[in-house]
Amino acid sequence: MLRKFTQTFVIPGTLAANHAFQYKAGSDCTLLHASACNTSANAGTLKLGTVESGEAYLAEANFGVSSAPAEFKRANFVNGEFPRIKAGDVVQVSVTDHASHMANACVVLTFSEG
Repeated sequence: MLRKFTQTFVIPGTLAANHAFQYKAGSDCTLLHASACNTSANAGTLKLGTVESGEAYLAEANFGVSSAPAEFKRANFVNGEFPRIKAGDVVQVSVTDHASHMANACVVLTFSEG
C-alpha cells in the first residue's frame, strides 16, 4: 500500500487579497482529495494546478462556508482523473477572495506517494 500524506495551507484572519502558494513536489504522488473551508459565510474559490496552468488539476471551485468544508474528489478533478504529480513539479494552490472577505481560509490536500 502506498503511503498517504496531507499538505495544509492556512490563511489566518480576514482575506483582503487573493493568495497563491507554490511548492515543489518532493516525490512522485497522486492527488486523491482536497477540501477547502473558511469560517465566514462568504465563499471564495480554489484552483489547483501548476504555475503554467492554474487549473490543471482542479478548475475553479467554491470554498465551503461557516466552517463546513467543501470536498473535491476524483469526479471533481480535471477529466475525472486523479492528478499525477512528478517529483520536482511546481504545484500551485490559488485562493481567490472575490472581495467576499473570507476568514481563516484553510485548504487540505491528500496525496498518495508513488
